[in-house]
Amino acid sequence: MSWESGDGLVPLRALANPLRIRIVSLLTGTSMSATEVAEELGIAHASASYHLRQLAEAGFLQQVDERPSPGGKGRPRRLYRYDPSSGARLERANGRQLMHEALTTDLARRLAQTKLQRMSMDAEVWLDRATWEEIVGLIEQAVTLAHDKAGPPRSGDRVKVSMTALLLELDDVR
Repeated sequence: MSWESGDGLVPLRALANPLRIRIVSLLTGTSMSATEVAEELGIAHASASYHLRQLAEAGFLQQVDERPSPGGKGRPRRLYRYDPSSGARLERANGRQLMHEALTTDLARRLAQTKLQRMSMDAEVWLDRATWEEIVGLIEQAVTLAHDKAGPPRSGDRVKVSMTALLLELDDVR
C-alpha cells in the first residue's frame, strides 16, 4: 500500500500516531534497524518493523540496506532514515487535525521527561507582514539546523532534546 498520492504528496495521517512521530524524530539523526528502534523506544520488534514499513511507504523514511561484509552470510541489514524532503511533500488538508492530536499526545510525554526547560513561548499577536516572515525564516533555520546536526542516540557528548515549532497564521475572527 502506497500512501503517496498521484501528485506526489505525502499524507499527514501517516504520522497521526505518537509512536510514529517518535520514530521519525529518532531517525532524523541516524539510520537504524527495526531491532535498534525497538530497543531504543522499548517496544516490540514486530511493532517497530510495522511502523517503519508504514512510514517508509508513506514517504517519511528512506530504506537503506547495509551490505553484508565480504564473505558475510545472510541478507543485508535493513536500515531506515528520515527523508528530509518529505516535509516539502506533505499535503496540508487531510490529516492535519490527526497529526496535531498525535503531536499533543507526544508533547505530554516529552514534558513528563523534561529535565531542564530552556525556553517556552506562546503568543497570539498582530505583526506586520515583514516581521512575521522574518520570524518564520528564523524558525525554519533553527529547525533545519536541529535536523542537520542530529545524531545517533547516546553517542558522544550529545544531549537529548525536544524542539516543537508550530507557527500558525490565524483568520481574523472576532
